[in-house]
Amino acid sequence: MGKAPKRTFKERANPINAVSVQGAVTTVQSKEEVPVLLKKLNSPEVNERVWAAASASNLLASDDSNVRRLLLANNAISLLIERLSDDSADVVVQVAGALRNLAAVDQGAAEEMVRSNVFMAIHSVIPRLAKSIDDILKQNEAGQKLDMEERKVVFLTADNLISVLWALCETVPSSLKTINDMGVTPFLVSFFNVVDKLPTSLVQTAGQFLYTLSDSNKHAHGALLAQTNAAPNMFKILAAESVENTTPEGLAVVRILAGGILLNIKPMAIDKIMAERMGTDEDGIEEKLKPWEDLSRNLLQVISQFMSLDLNETAGHAAEAIRGLISKQAEAVANGAESASESAHEIQLDNISTRLGHLQLALELAANIFTDEGAEEAEEANPKPKKENDDLLGEDSDADLEMDDGEDNSEDEIDDVDFGNNDEEDFDEGDMVDILADEGTLANKADEVVENSILGLFIRHDCAAATKAC
Repeated sequence: MGKAPKRTFKERANPINAVSVQGAVTTVQSKEEVPVLLKKLNSPEVNERVWAAASASNLLASDDSNVRRLLLANNAISLLIERLSDDSADVVVQVAGALRNLAAVDQGAAEEMVRSNVFMAIHSVIPRLAKSIDDILKQNEAGQKLDMEERKVVFLTADNLISVLWALCETVPSSLKTINDMGVTPFLVSFFNVVDKLPTSLVQTAGQFLYTLSDSNKHAHGALLAQTNAAPNMFKILAAESVENTTPEGLAVVRILAGGILLNIKPMAIDKIMAERMGTDEDGIEEKLKPWEDLSRNLLQVISQFMSLDLNETAGHAAEAIRGLISKQAEAVANGAESASESAHEIQLDNISTRLGHLQLALELAANIFTDEGAEEAEEANPKPKKENDDLLGEDSDADLEMDDGEDNSEDEIDDVDFGNNDEEDFDEGDMVDILADEGTLANKADEVVENSILGLFIRHDCAAATKAC
């Protein structure tokens, strides 16, 4: 059985989550405004570049496809990519958000970004970004006062650039080799080492991309296993019941992402352990294999936490938020005003979308576990039964029915074969008792297989959680 397909990258309601830039445009009245706006991306004034990048981001994220086409027709992609090397962090974060919006909503634009070599631009930014994050962590450990706005800009830039790579990885499959060659795995893995010191959303974005990147990608598997502490740290996260500065729900998402990544690399990891067993005692091998053997069961316990989401209640909240949003937009139009700030209704919808995305991820992982490992366990525990005809005709049925070559077999000989269609008096009630007993034994064996399988564990754990909730 194959794995459940990876979910498609989705844009969030508020992709960049950055501080609104004063006066940044959200719509254009005429096509002549677009070239003027984009020209300011190369302005010598930092404030004008920030404004232009924020305006481009707003327009690219809008529902107006005509405006988006105008931007693309005026070479917006190349101009934005150039600005990733801007000296101003405020410009870079807005540009990264604009590219993220573009990669998420427009397949053609995503392909154009690849052709415009966005990977080289991002690759040149990552070392600088990694150093900025490292400096923030060191300042935090030293107890120094942090510039919270500067900190936010750094983390948002990392989130958006990782999201661009994630979106391109899914929407433009041909870009996978280039992403592999970028060697971003150590950068992504590093976030899992300091979960308690980074925004949970950033760790989740890195985990989502790494989970997608490591799906059926041997290059990524090798790169992950080459990071000595990567797998051990992810096993620790999977087992963690709490992490400082992280909400239970946020941690649960990080845990299932860590488990999903480990599931992706599990076959290569086990092969590597078995290849190293020469000269190693069996106890050492068993100790190394045990975390991988227990992975599915441990991960299912985390996954089951997401099964308590009440979809009917969630749908009701979503409908209420949509009605409120429509009402507010109608009021704004009636008053001739347009609010640039994100409303409470949009935030609520974004949160609902995020929770549903987490549920989808949990179900996807559960499906992969059941199909890949649960089926194997059931097959091993319940060998393929004999064919039904073998039981009815007896072990020597094939020999009895075999006809020697060259001999003339009469119709009488064929008629002698009993297919069970005649003579009710030949039926023995004792035979029926035996048949029912055999069927009962098989059913009990099947129940036992399910009970002892990871599927049984998931069912018991989920039922217990549901009973406790009631």
